[in-house]
Amino acid sequence: MDFSDLEKTILNRIQRDFPLSRDPFEEMASELHMSGAEFLDSLRSLKARSIIRTIAGIFNAGRLGYISLLAAFQVDDGRVDEAAGIINSHPGVSHNYLRDHRYNIWFTLAADSREKIDKAVQYLAERAGAASYLVLRNERLFKIGVFLDTGCGDSPAPAHAAPSISPADAGEKDLSREQKEAIRLLQADLPLFPGPFGRLIDENAGLINEDDLLDYSRSLMQEGVMRRYSAVLRHVQAGYTANALTVWKPGTGADIDRVAGIFHARTLVSHLYLRSAWPDEWDYPLFAMIHGRTDEELSRVIRELSRESGLAQYQVLRTMREFKKERVVYFSPRFKEWEDEAGI
Repeated sequence: MDFSDLEKTILNRIQRDFPLSRDPFEEMASELHMSGAEFLDSLRSLKARSIIRTIAGIFNAGRLGYISLLAAFQVDDGRVDEAAGIINSHPGVSHNYLRDHRYNIWFTLAADSREKIDKAVQYLAERAGAASYLVLRNERLFKIGVFLDTGCGDSPAPAHAAPSISPADAGEKDLSREQKEAIRLLQADLPLFPGPFGRLIDENAGLINEDDLLDYSRSLMQEGVMRRYSAVLRHVQAGYTANALTVWKPGTGADIDRVAGIFHARTLVSHLYLRSAWPDEWDYPLFAMIHGRTDEELSRVIRELSRESGLAQYQVLRTMREFKKERVVYFSPRFKEWEDEAGI
């Protein structure tokens, strides 16, 4: 995808920290020495061309009282589409991909209790006709957050890093009714108009005013409930056509923190987790999502990470198809509706 220099600058800027103010577009336009109208026109064009997926808040599931995990199903090729549709029906499924592996359907799942998430995986596996499946729980989080550099050269990548913590350490926050309402609103796509947060409230029948929404958004960010507020781009349309989930086997005695530091330093590594292993079935606990502009770039980065980290045993699970990619709407009534229908 070819972008003008102006578009490259804007795309990099909106993936960074997004001003939580009455007119963030005017504020960012001023930073880039352009008018607010010019900035918004460019954003609308990029959205119409499906470059920008959404502008919204990204939340820490654990702080909201949710549990999340990665699941992998082994499904017959002839049932893949049917199985994907069944999996996608769960409101806690945010990402669902076909990958080139014996376990061919990989998806993330969130629910508000360990019991519910375990029952949901079992139910989905049975309905989807999975011959076998893996439940890969989050043990440690090293990095999360995609930044797709569009090549303008004047906008450094944001850290988008998280401390190395276990899910149990994250700590559920006791949220007020008003804070939950702010979270509901902040999950919706931001309208591309001046004064967008006020318009966001109007379009979504908000129950709090603009000043309160902005105050809550800042406090939620400071408390680690909202990881960030920014734009998310569509990988392929933004020029990143080679994307793969890579899994690594550190081996006995490996210094996982040293290894994680090497992976973390790479801008093209967007997600880095240590997940549960299954003896004799799955012994690749380090998961790194890597994005490349070309297959050659992706392969080069993987080779370099192997050499620098000393990890020789790894697998590359390339993305074959995207079945679903959307943010989980936390506190949505759809969770209970799905659970009631599934008998969970």
